[in-house]
Amino acid sequence: MSEAFDPKVTPWLVDDVDFPNNAPTDVVLKFLLRYAVLAPSTHNTQPWRFIVADDTVLVHKDESRWLLVADPDQRELLISIGCAIENLLVAAEHFGYSGQVEYVPEPSEAGLVARVRIREGGERSASRSGDLFEAIPRRQTSHDRCEPRPVPPEAVERIKACCDDPAVTLALHDNPDTIRNADALVIGADATLFADPYYRDELAHWIGQGVFGASWLMAKLGQFALSYLHAGAGTAMRHDSEAMISSPVFGLLASQHDDPETWLRVGRIFERIYLTATALGLAMQPMTQLIEVPEVRAQLAPMIGAGMLAQQPFRLGYAQPHPHHTPRRPLEEVIAEPQMGDRTSVAGN
Repeated sequence: MSEAFDPKVTPWLVDDVDFPNNAPTDVVLKFLLRYAVLAPSTHNTQPWRFIVADDTVLVHKDESRWLLVADPDQRELLISIGCAIENLLVAAEHFGYSGQVEYVPEPSEAGLVARVRIREGGERSASRSGDLFEAIPRRQTSHDRCEPRPVPPEAVERIKACCDDPAVTLALHDNPDTIRNADALVIGADATLFADPYYRDELAHWIGQGVFGASWLMAKLGQFALSYLHAGAGTAMRHDSEAMISSPVFGLLASQHDDPETWLRVGRIFERIYLTATALGLAMQPMTQLIEVPEVRAQLAPMIGAGMLAQQPFRLGYAQPHPHHTPRRPLEEVIAEPQMGDRTSVAGN
């Protein structure tokens, strides 16, 4: 194992030189999951659990990390899990494996949402370029203003090529009027959300957990300001607006259906876009407030076409990377040993 890597302390420092060659399948899958846990998630809640059973990763939702106010139907939770599944598949392909995803239409009481079977061999997916793997530990969410330069057409085309799922549609907008319209919706969505004391309390709780990387003291001060002083809302709205209006590209992932499998599929495409943007030197930020307010979500319809539902908005452009990553739970906190029923369900499929 490389000297700098301690999986219990520094999940972001996972290194491919530590890949366990000639190890049992379960050891290989647990190593691949170290890349899965680096996926983005709503409010950095990391709402996933994994069980390795034979050659299959059983993917569960962790409802203890569900944002009940901001995400009542678990759309964002499942999009987040889809991102983790995509990271797992990208990592598997890098090491010469292939993955097959089976979605669970009706999640079980234990929260099982997907099974990912990993096998040695197979070809790389045409929509996953080789540079995506190296982007996994470098990917960040940017909250800063974009630099005043456009995204070149060849980069836009690579982003478009990430969306290869017929159940998901990608729209990319670089028209200044459209971006101004999106900015107005961001301002309205932030105002609606921060006016809700239950939303502020929920956000304050997660700030207090340190999910955004603040020190313990600063996190607690932020939690107190949001919960009791209603402070920070105006600053947040101004910052979101400045970031949105500076962005040369506004993106929207959409679908005709609005169900758990679709949200998982959207998450996989979204993470593929995220990794591609990182490989291209681009910065991204999810603009989830636009889908957390139903009235605002409906106003996105003209940007994606008739009959389509907005699932994941984001902004895209050039910005300086941050010196630090947001915290990650080590794999040991999100992985469980298989029970007899887990092995039986895998064998039967």
